[in-house]
Amino acid sequence: SGWIHISQLKKVNSFIINSDKIIFQKSSKFSKPIAMLKKGRLLVIKKCKKEWCKVITGGITGWVETTNVWGL
Repeated sequence: SGWIHISQLKKVNSFIINSDKIIFQKSSKFSKPIAMLKKGRLLVIKKCKKEWCKVITGGITGWVETTNVWGL
C-alpha cells in the first residue's frame, strides 16, 4: 500500500492496454491501421463509442478497441 499526492494525478481520462493492439484511423477493423501499440502503453481518451475509443499517445491520434484494457 502507499499514497500518491494529488498533484501527481492527471485530470484527463486514460487507460492502459493489456495486450498489443493496433491503432486505426477510424472506429472499424476495416479502416487504415496507423501504428502497432505494445502492451502496457498509456492512452489518453479523447472520446468513446460503444467498443471503440479515440485516443492520443506519443503524438499519434486514432481509434482503439476497448477490449482487454485496464482503467477504462
